[in-house]
Amino acid sequence: MLLYYNKSSFWLLLQLHGSVFYRCDTIIGSLLIALLGILTQYLRDIESEWAPSVLHHYGFQALGAGVTFAIVFRTQLAWNRYWEAVTQLHNMYSKWTDTFTQFQAFAEVSRLAAVSKGDGKKVEGLQLKQRRLKTNFAILSMLASDRLHTGDNQLIEDIRSKWAKTRGAMRIQKEMKLFDLPHMVEWKHFDRHAPNESVYVVFEKPSREQLELLEQSYDPVATVMYWIIWDLADAMRHIDVAPPIQSRMYQELSNGMLGYNNCLKIADVPFPLPFAQLLGLLLASFSVLIPVYVVVFTGGLVGPILCFFLYACLWCLNEVAKELENPFGEDVNDIYLVDFHTNFVDILEDVSKEKQKALLINPTMGLDRDIGEIDAGSDFSTNVGNMEVLQEAL
Repeated sequence: MLLYYNKSSFWLLLQLHGSVFYRCDTIIGSLLIALLGILTQYLRDIESEWAPSVLHHYGFQALGAGVTFAIVFRTQLAWNRYWEAVTQLHNMYSKWTDTFTQFQAFAEVSRLAAVSKGDGKKVEGLQLKQRRLKTNFAILSMLASDRLHTGDNQLIEDIRSKWAKTRGAMRIQKEMKLFDLPHMVEWKHFDRHAPNESVYVVFEKPSREQLELLEQSYDPVATVMYWIIWDLADAMRHIDVAPPIQSRMYQELSNGMLGYNNCLKIADVPFPLPFAQLLGLLLASFSVLIPVYVVVFTGGLVGPILCFFLYACLWCLNEVAKELENPFGEDVNDIYLVDFHTNFVDILEDVSKEKQKALLINPTMGLDRDIGEIDAGSDFSTNVGNMEVLQEAL
């Protein structure tokens, strides 16, 4: 998903990377239509018997209105799919972040209480759950992102299938393929300054037992989700928080899975074939008639130029719709799932840092020194200044 500076129209027009206008198929098709316009103009200039003659422009206007409406309608539907995918993806990671953050806070408070009571077994158990959940959440995000990336739409594009396939055929084909983990790198070996668009960062790679279960699973994401729910349920007896409050974690976890399945709906369900096929036929027939009608009713040098830009406009709108319909992929305009995953892992690491624990157990969160600097014996102006510094720090 490209980011760009939209305040300069000049440089925006010259942007090549990610553009649908500067692609070879667009330029060649537009030039071909323009050449047909030049040929039509030449035949009319020499008054050849092959020169086309149109009595009225009603037919071209009717066809043009239908084609334009269909292309704009498809582009609008494609944008709705794209925006829905982004919305649900943010919702998925937001809810999973809330779940882990809540558990981490509950577990830390309960662990500190156990430390003060000398309950070493409870402390060790909570620390183990924190480590397992942190690791499994990263694995869950990795598998969910990879599943969205390799959805049915993207799989059809990767294998360059020329024929439509049923959902059952796609399911059988995926089940016959052996389970293969996506490329991953552990956090301690992750080079942030040399990002790889196809590598997912995790805290610990899955163990041999985990891999065996994932290989036997029809839905690895649901399997890892079950591991997380099991750990949450097992940790409940050690967390000193009321059960109704703990239930919020399960609700947020469920909302995150709802967002994932809504994303999966877009990744697996393509744009309707009849609509796409009909629009292709309309666009092809309209493109053939562009040189005839434009030259007949325009003429001169302007005719071929209008042929070029009229075809390019409609073709590019259709290509934009095709780019947006499948938002999870490897195209430059697709949603960058690895970046979403990396940001999620960064949050998991931030919440579980040791410095976080050291800061939070301090009653004043490190503000003791600033408070001590406010001397009761100093003058009023000095105290006011120090209070302003304290307020800025707060």
